[in-house]
Amino acid sequence: MKSTTDLNMVNAYIPGQANVGPVTAAMIDRRDALLGPAYRLMYEHPLHIVRGEGAWLFDPEGRRYLDVYNNVTSLGHCHPAVTDAICNQVKTLATNTRYLHDTILTLAERLLATVPETHLAHLMLTCTGSEANDLAFRIAKIRTGGTGIIVTETAYHGITDAVSQFSPSLGKSVDLGPHVRLVPAPRAYHADGVDLSERFTQDVEMAIADLQRHGIQPAALIVDSLFTSDGILPGPTGFLHGAVNAIRQAGGLFIADEVQPGFGRTGENMWGFQRHGLRPDIVTLGKPMGNGQPVAGLLATADVLAEFGQRSRYFNTFAGNTVSCAAALAVLDTIERE
Repeated sequence: MKSTTDLNMVNAYIPGQANVGPVTAAMIDRRDALLGPAYRLMYEHPLHIVRGEGAWLFDPEGRRYLDVYNNVTSLGHCHPAVTDAICNQVKTLATNTRYLHDTILTLAERLLATVPETHLAHLMLTCTGSEANDLAFRIAKIRTGGTGIIVTETAYHGITDAVSQFSPSLGKSVDLGPHVRLVPAPRAYHADGVDLSERFTQDVEMAIADLQRHGIQPAALIVDSLFTSDGILPGPTGFLHGAVNAIRQAGGLFIADEVQPGFGRTGENMWGFQRHGLRPDIVTLGKPMGNGQPVAGLLATADVLAEFGQRSRYFNTFAGNTVSCAAALAVLDTIERE
């Protein structure tokens, strides 16, 4: 059995170790009683937030907090373009992908138009980044016949059963699968003059060799190109090419996890992988895609999806619903306009 210490996050509220007032303490007790023990509160002194606007969050007393964490609402809280799009769509039609509707098709066209340099041809929608990475791994296993996956040593890719097994940042309480291999994140300030591209490529090659030595065929290397869960480590442009070539030579796919670095967060490019001039087999999307509305998905090449489409039917009740797609389109419009 894992200890309670193993379960605590580094930035979590720990009962008994913070001096909170009676009102906050009562709300925490109510939350624990209703939501159960698995939920964690962020920060030593938990925040009670009732409103957001732009870069600011507000508590019940009107105090405002600058939201420098903000890994979801990248356009700012309650951006009028997004809220208007959501309100207009929810008043018109809120349904799913069982029916024909222009919004999901327009969203697919717009997203695919952001990656003209790749062979990415199809969009599949989910509700969360965890689901997107789960689906991507499922597709990779069918495409390659392998089950092995390589990730960085403190990566986070999601919370489904399959994906939590290759999300080491969840801590010691979540066991990694025997098909998972970890490689060190590329930290330039610890490189001691060693070429980051060579080192990362060698680490991936060793992980591939270890999988094969244990009779496990590699299915994929999945990388967040900003290594956000490893400490935000952009590295020099182009340094990922060697590792991507290595996984492909071993019969695996390269999955670019753009849930955190995507939608313009690297500055010059829409996607983090574009900074390196890469052509992923699968790109997963999430968090800022709907600026707070649950919408996520993946882009994939036609050949990668061909066998999956022949062997599987895909449907996800709320993925691709008209309201979420309208929000995502408003996000794209705002990024292009502002």
